[in-house]
Amino acid sequence: MAKISSFLTIVFLGALSSISALFAQDGQPAPKNYNLKIAFEFGLDGMSGTLKKPEQIRENYSLAYSGGDGYYDYGYFRESSLLRTLYFGVKPEFFVYRNRLGIASGLRIYATSSELASSGNNFLWRVSEDASNTGYVQIKNIRHSSYLLAIPLEIRVFPNRRELPFQHYFKVGTSLNYRIHSKNQVNFVNNAMEKYDGLIQSQLSDNKIFSAFIYGALGFKIGEYKEGRWIPWINVEFIFPQGLLTENSFTFVENGAFGAGFQLSFQIPIGKNVRIGAK
Repeated sequence: MAKISSFLTIVFLGALSSISALFAQDGQPAPKNYNLKIAFEFGLDGMSGTLKKPEQIRENYSLAYSGGDGYYDYGYFRESSLLRTLYFGVKPEFFVYRNRLGIASGLRIYATSSELASSGNNFLWRVSEDASNTGYVQIKNIRHSSYLLAIPLEIRVFPNRRELPFQHYFKVGTSLNYRIHSKNQVNFVNNAMEKYDGLIQSQLSDNKIFSAFIYGALGFKIGEYKEGRWIPWINVEFIFPQGLLTENSFTFVENGAFGAGFQLSFQIPIGKNVRIGAK
């Protein structure tokens, strides 16, 4: 959590500094001009966090052949786990303070996935245990998928004082997520072991319904205001860093996950269209 806390401090101090500069620019009061654009967005993210390893797993286990000296190696588990996300969204954005400051919110649908798999071809999962015997099944992997309904909240700042056809910007944002569906897919080595699917599903950890991401981004706007013309923008963003703020949100990924991503959006003006830097 120390990395996430440091990241939060840097991101929000930077955002406050940029916004303060806009307020103070040329000693002029904030203009009343503003415009509205709506964006249709698509994004890909990847975050790596500490692996949540269920206690039923047995790893680094060698089983001797009967009457021989060979063995089966079930491998080991890495300490980290990757959370992959794909999302689509619709996001209105208001521009104020000479149209250099954008404030946006909307709706997103996230599709997330993570996997439990060892370095070998399979691993052992304990399904029964008594005083004299322990029963295991062999599993290739377990894939977890979650679908989230999200509300993003973002602040975007254009450092340039006038509009350009190709223009960079900085962004900070957060996403508050509600899990609408999740599933775990257990892939066994042998189909005969599928009778244990229900038992294994019940042994997997239950996740919290709510989760939250936070992120910063460097982006590039393509498109320029033209008098009397309807000009859309294309926004290309490189998201870094990005962090998971909540605990127990995903089956195989601990809190404190950290990563990066990419977003592409198509943005159209709604009603009044004003040039960046216009008073």
